[in-house]
Amino acid sequence: MLGAESVDLIPYERLVSPLYISIDLGGLDPAYASGVSNPEPGGLSTRELLSVLRQLDSAPVGADIVELNPQFDINLMAANVAARLVKEITALMGK
Repeated sequence: MLGAESVDLIPYERLVSPLYISIDLGGLDPAYASGVSNPEPGGLSTRELLSVLRQLDSAPVGADIVELNPQFDINLMAANVAARLVKEITALMGK
């Protein structure tokens, strides 16, 4: 498992089909998605996560996004991030 500080070490060449993507919103910095049960500073930015997704060589066959907690989601920020991720992943599935 890689942390946010190791995002440059992702072995994209090893991520081959069938590829399933699971995104935990708790891995994002609370500045970008505070609506999670246990926010932890120092996570990825939304832009960094989108960059990771765009570098995938294989089209994903499925995905999930977890840890959205509406009770803590000020201004629906995390919900909007989750919706954007669904859109981006869906586009990748059509590659």
